[in-house]
Amino acid sequence: MQNTVWLACTDRRDLSAAARELLAHALVLATPPALVYGAHGKPELEQGGLRISLSHTRGAVACAVSAFPVGVDVEPLGRKVRDWKRLAERYYTPEERSCIDSPEQFLEVWTRKEAYLKRDGRGLSLPLRQINTLSIPGISTRIVNGFVVSLCGEPAEFSLVACRLEQFKKQDGENETTQRGLCYVGRTGPALEDGKRGVERL
Repeated sequence: MQNTVWLACTDRRDLSAAARELLAHALVLATPPALVYGAHGKPELEQGGLRISLSHTRGAVACAVSAFPVGVDVEPLGRKVRDWKRLAERYYTPEERSCIDSPEQFLEVWTRKEAYLKRDGRGLSLPLRQINTLSIPGISTRIVNGFVVSLCGEPAEFSLVACRLEQFKKQDGENETTQRGLCYVGRTGPALEDGKRGVERL
């Protein structure tokens, strides 16, 4: 099974609920599935089987679905990062620092680290400065709709389904009710090379 990442732009305030709703759509379920959480807070499907990962940031949510352990992270490419050079010095390896020269590239590496931590399951208990995401073959990064998305999985390549969570109105008998739904924008091709500066812009 190929890894699939769902990315939804949304104006929701409850981003955790939005991510769970997106997961339900990804799994073709009528309602969000029951989740259990590991020792470090990693969500898993209660019934087992497929592996999942969730991420959210202002304006977007993402979920990854795979047959193997997987991690996904999303950040807005225009996010203001104060002192990004100082943060890179503190948390990035020399190899990672050598190939970033802008806040946008800082965020590309940051999402790669987050995706790796989520796949591993131990989260921030791992030493960030010792994890060189440029030498890990299972990490891929894409930039789409103004967001940078990284996935850590096996294999590294993934299909990306871009959509948005929005309000729409539906006639329910004589009563008009406002509901939330998915509006599909498109689906990208399957492959993205990983490694140094392996970032695909869509």
